[in-house]
Amino acid sequence: MMIHHHILRRRAVIALAFAAALGGCAANVPEKNAATTETTDLSTSLSKSGDESRAKGDLASAATLYRQSHAANPERAGPLVDLGQVLLASGRPKEAADAYRKVLTMEVDNVEALRGLGNSLVAIDQPEMAIGHYDKAFALAPEDPRIYNGLGVAQDLLGQHEEAQKLYRGGLSLKPDDINLLTNLGLSLSFSGKHDEAIEVLRELVNSPHATAHHRQNLALALGLADRKTEAAKVSRMDLDNRAVRSNLAYYATLRALTDSTQRVKAVHARYARR
Repeated sequence: MMIHHHILRRRAVIALAFAAALGGCAANVPEKNAATTETTDLSTSLSKSGDESRAKGDLASAATLYRQSHAANPERAGPLVDLGQVLLASGRPKEAADAYRKVLTMEVDNVEALRGLGNSLVAIDQPEMAIGHYDKAFALAPEDPRIYNGLGVAQDLLGQHEEAQKLYRGGLSLKPDDINLLTNLGLSLSFSGKHDEAIEVLRELVNSPHATAHHRQNLALALGLADRKTEAAKVSRMDLDNRAVRSNLAYYATLRALTDSTQRVKAVHARYARR
């Protein structure tokens, strides 16, 4: 699965005062500027190498390079944002949250860090805490559909499906072809018992040329929750062998037996979550 509102604080800047104790201070200025430029260049170079590793799918190397980039110039928040993204993509949300929190001690209005911290908290099943960070990000960037998506996921995890669907639709009004928003809208509709509408949304995604196994299995899930077992099995077999299909059908039956939609959402989120 795959978030809206309020306020921010201003940024606290720590000024470092360097006292020129000796009469030759003017001669020292170029040295300090040169050193600052050198560390900035090194940090930037390491970040670029991290970007290259990430593009190749080598997330472990990317994380190491982003850490080195930040160490080379601790005043740069960018490498920590990148680090948080890589850690979250690597399935390490607690470490990602730590990286984003460090960014926010430097830049309290960093939208990517606020959104990333929200995503990290959702991943560790703390949607209530996530919402506050998403709200701050929304106040700063109300046109970012990713924030609608994150808030929607948090609301779904809290069982607030109607609110979640409003958020997904709000994000889609900004980016109508956003796959994550469409996927989560379909799943949210399914969780709230609007099975026909859910299946329609998810089937449209499956018919897209960009559809993946992930999208097909989400449709199978919606069909399973609607107790349309034959159709669910047919869609599942597009990517899975018979044993996996039988396992999924049993899983769908277990989900249908849950009377608390919040439990159902959390179970699905843990198994199929995408942000």
